[in-house]
Amino acid sequence: MSNTILKKSAVALALTLAFSGYAAAEAHIAVVNQDSSEAVESGNNMYIEQGGFLNWAYADQYGEGNDTFLLQLDSLQEAYAYVTGDFNLVEGEQYGFWNTLDSDIQGDENVLSSFQEGDYNVAEVFLTGNANTAIVEQSGSANTAGIDLAGDYNSASIAQSGDLNWANFQIEGSDNYFEANQSGSSNEAGYFTATGNMNTFIADQEGDGNVGGVVGANGDMNEVYVQQFGSANIFIAQSLSGNENFVDVYQDGSSNEFLIQPIQGDVNEIVVNQEGNTNVVEAATGMIGNYNTVDADQNGDNNYAVFATEGDDHIIEMDQRGDNNIAVAESYGSFNDIYISSRGDENFNGVALIGSGNEADSRQIGDVNTAEIVIVGDDNDLYSRQHGDSNTLLAYSYDAGTTSGNELQSTQTGDINLIDTIIGGSDNVIAFAQEGNSNVIAGDEGSFIVGGNGGNVDIQQIGNNNVVTGGQLSDSNTMSVYQQGDYNVATVVQY
Repeated sequence: MSNTILKKSAVALALTLAFSGYAAAEAHIAVVNQDSSEAVESGNNMYIEQGGFLNWAYADQYGEGNDTFLLQLDSLQEAYAYVTGDFNLVEGEQYGFWNTLDSDIQGDENVLSSFQEGDYNVAEVFLTGNANTAIVEQSGSANTAGIDLAGDYNSASIAQSGDLNWANFQIEGSDNYFEANQSGSSNEAGYFTATGNMNTFIADQEGDGNVGGVVGANGDMNEVYVQQFGSANIFIAQSLSGNENFVDVYQDGSSNEFLIQPIQGDVNEIVVNQEGNTNVVEAATGMIGNYNTVDADQNGDNNYAVFATEGDDHIIEMDQRGDNNIAVAESYGSFNDIYISSRGDENFNGVALIGSGNEADSRQIGDVNTAEIVIVGDDNDLYSRQHGDSNTLLAYSYDAGTTSGNELQSTQTGDINLIDTIIGGSDNVIAFAQEGNSNVIAGDEGSFIVGGNGGNVDIQQIGNNNVVTGGQLSDSNTMSVYQQGDYNVATVVQY
C-alpha cells in the first residue's frame, strides 16, 4: 500500500468535506481486509459499489482464489486493491473527473482490469508472478497508466483516449506481450528496463507531439511495432541489446523523428517508414553486431536520414522520394552492403565504407543531385548511377596509397554533370560513363587522381562540350577514353 497516496486521499477527502455543505451524507469510505490463511478450498470474494461524490475504497486480500470488484461512480474516487495469493481477479471501474487506481498483486495467474472514464485519471498496476494479465482503458485527458510486470507469460494492454497521456511498461520475464493505443496529442508510450525473450510491444499513437519507444531492453527475439499518425512525433530506441530482435516503425505526418542509440547484437532488423515532409531518421550509432539489416524509407521533401552500422555482413537500404532530401549510410566492417536510392531534385546521397569486401550502390533520378562515396579499405565495389541534369559525383578514399583492389563504376545521363574522384592504392578498377552536354570529369588538381599499381580506368563521354582531364599514378596502368560529340577535350596523364 502506498502511504503517500493514502495520505493524499485522506487530505483530499477532508478538504472536500470541510468545504462542501452537502457531502457529509455522500462521503463514502470503504476499507476491507480479508485473510484466508486457514485451510480453505476457495478464497475470498469482495464487491464494493459506491455511488455519489466523495468515494474512497481500499481493499486487502490474502489467500486463494480471491475476487475483487470495485465500482465507483462519479466524482472524486480513489481505489486501492492489494492482493497476495493465487487465482486473484481485480476489476475496477470508475467514472468521474478525478479517478485513481493503485493496485499491487503478488501471486500466480492474476488478472486485473481497470476502466476509467473522465479527467485526471491515474492507474498504476504492479504484477509479480506468472501468467498475469493487466488491462487498463482510460478515456479523457491528462491520463497516466503504468504497468510493472515481473514473471513469465505476462500480457499487458493500455488504451488511452485524450491528451497528455502517459503509458509505460517495466518488464522482467519471458513471453510477454504489451500493447498501448493512444489517441490525442503529447502522448507517451514505451517500455523500459525490459529483460527477457520473445517480448512483443505494439503502440499506436494518433495525434501530434507523441513519443513512443523502447529504453534499456535486453533479450532475444523481441518485436517492437510502433505506428504514429500526426506531426512532431518521436520514436526512441536506446540501449537495446540482444539477438534476432525486430523493430518496425511507421510515421505518417511532418516533422517526425526516428532515433536509435544504439542496438547491439546479431541478426537484428530495423524497418522505418516515414510519410511526409521534414522527417528525420537519426542513427549515427545505429547498430553494432553482425548480420543486421536496416530498411529506411522516406516519402516527402526536406527529409534527413543517417544510419551507421558497425560489424560484418550488414545490409542497409535507404530510399527517398522527394526534393531536398539527405541520405547518409556508413558501414564499419567487412562484407556489408549499402543501397541508397533517391528520386527528386537537389538530393544528397552519402556512402562511407570503412572495411573490406563491401558493396555500395547509389542511385539518383532528378536534377542537381550530389552523390559522395568514401572508402577506406580493400576489395570494395562501388556503383553510382545518376540520371538528370547538373548532377555531381564525388568519390575518393582516405589513406591514399593503402586502398587497393577496389572497383568504382559511375554512370551519368543528362547535361552539365560532374565527376570528381581521388582513389589511391593498387589494383583499383574505375569506369566512368557520361551521356549529355557540358559534362566534366575532373583532374589535375581538380581531383580525378587514381593511384596504385595495376589500375584500370575507362572513361566514356557522349555529348557536347565534354572535358576529360586526368592523371593516373604508379605502374602498369591502363586508361581508355572514348568521346563522341562536339567540343570535347581529353587530357590523359599517367606517371
